[in-house]
Amino acid sequence: MSRELAELIFPEVTKSTSDYEKVYPLRLDENGKQQCCVRFAPSPTGFLHIGAIYTALINRLFADHKEGKFLLRIEDTDQKRSVPGAVEEIVTTFDLFNIKVDEGATSSDSSKGEYGPYFQSQRKEIYEAFAKELLSRGDAYPCFCSPEDLEELRQRQMDEKSPVMGYAESDARCRRLTSEEQIARIEGGDDYIIRLRSRGSHEQTRVFIDGLRGELEMPVNNQDIVIIKADGLPTYHFAHSVDDHLMRTSHVIRADEWISSLPIHVELFEIQGFDLPEFIHLSPILKQDGNSRRKLSKRLDPEAKASYYIEVGYPLPAVKDYLMNIANSNYEDWRRDNPDADIVDFPFDIYKTSVSGALFDFDKLGNIAKKYVGSMSEEEIMTAYSEWLQADLDTDENHDSRQVMRSWLQDRRTDFEHSITIWHEGRLDVAKWSDIYENYPYLYDRSFSVRVPQVPEDFIEQKNEVISILKAYLNSYDHSDDNSSWFGKIREIAVQFNYAAKPKDFKKNPDQYKGSIVHVSSYIRFAITHALNTPDLHSMICFIGEEEMRLRVEKMISIFSDL
Repeated sequence: MSRELAELIFPEVTKSTSDYEKVYPLRLDENGKQQCCVRFAPSPTGFLHIGAIYTALINRLFADHKEGKFLLRIEDTDQKRSVPGAVEEIVTTFDLFNIKVDEGATSSDSSKGEYGPYFQSQRKEIYEAFAKELLSRGDAYPCFCSPEDLEELRQRQMDEKSPVMGYAESDARCRRLTSEEQIARIEGGDDYIIRLRSRGSHEQTRVFIDGLRGELEMPVNNQDIVIIKADGLPTYHFAHSVDDHLMRTSHVIRADEWISSLPIHVELFEIQGFDLPEFIHLSPILKQDGNSRRKLSKRLDPEAKASYYIEVGYPLPAVKDYLMNIANSNYEDWRRDNPDADIVDFPFDIYKTSVSGALFDFDKLGNIAKKYVGSMSEEEIMTAYSEWLQADLDTDENHDSRQVMRSWLQDRRTDFEHSITIWHEGRLDVAKWSDIYENYPYLYDRSFSVRVPQVPEDFIEQKNEVISILKAYLNSYDHSDDNSSWFGKIREIAVQFNYAAKPKDFKKNPDQYKGSIVHVSSYIRFAITHALNTPDLHSMICFIGEEEMRLRVEKMISIFSDL
């Protein structure tokens, strides 16, 4: 009768599970051994998390070092939660992070590879064949319970403090129906879903093996989980077992949030007679929140979005380097010894990945990114920065500054190329492309001379002195002076106002001087840049031009006069 029931539910399914085993043969290497195959299997339900990039990167490197395959499978059986454009974002983000896939989705309506379709929504007939097989063996059954029935069951279990929770064991009332009763209800038009007939009990535990954590003693699955929903599509749990089997996944490398599902997944593999892949669960990326740590949250943390790093302009190879620091503690030393090597050359060992969550450290990321930018040539910076400016990111927080710099590159591209040397040579100030305008507005803001900065308190206390020094500087300035002559005049101004021409003289005899040439230079630097720590001032003056420089100094004199 079970076979009759299976035929009633799936009359149009003509292919057997054996047929699909032939369609999707074992992946064998040149020596006839099973080839490594890993997958990244996101649901297209929103933006891509930086933790997803971390997981995908580890899968990619694992496949590379095992001479295996890495595929991208889209798990879109939950059609209500699927977001238009989400697949394109995944594919585009992978491209930007240079995470290559050997098989799988290439857009929302295309893919590559011999083990597809790579969209679960397109594999419905495959899941039906395997569900039909389970029904015919009595390992699955139709369930006619309504949402109200399930809520009533849940409430009763809570009230009775039952050791059995959920649709399981003796509380799974539809599992007690005979085949004749099931057939009669289906023929009578009753709505139903299909559930797994679990072999587990709430009293049982067993040891599950995790590649990183070793032996995990956990309760076995006793839930009669749904495998086919009312819309005819499979649940994630069932679909993933069939897909990983037929796509010949050898290692399932995923986030540790799936550890709790391990008993369900193992039972699904075993009850269908599938070989188990090796399950490896990666620890999450954490964030310090007050005195505690928590997972990076899509809802709370902008930096949780993979696109955040693209929007603010972190060089993505630097982001990957940072993620590899999280993955293997010896990566930093390797990168120091191999600054120009491809990341794939690193002897990555997934079994050395920490089982405790790593704290996301933006200072560390910033230092890595600064070193990366510092190692780039001016031509490479120009190319990368231009690409970032032209990217379609107009909704990001850097919209206004990006518009300013787009205008620069459109009207004064050569000037911008010349400016790179000013802030790039010998400095590590830029971690992300948005830093260029943020750190150096005095180079690129065409209305900088009208800005009113917050003046340091010690400058205010001696404003008359500062005004006199700035006027003396304007009177002495000659735009044809080279750096040595220019600085020589500043030294003369320092001596004129009783500031030590050499800082060490002031340190030896502080009572004899008002300060040193450092103080005089800081007054001039602040007037021109509104900052006290900048690249070479003379180079910047040559870049912005004499007229702009004079406008800024005169504006600062006016500001001091009004204080």
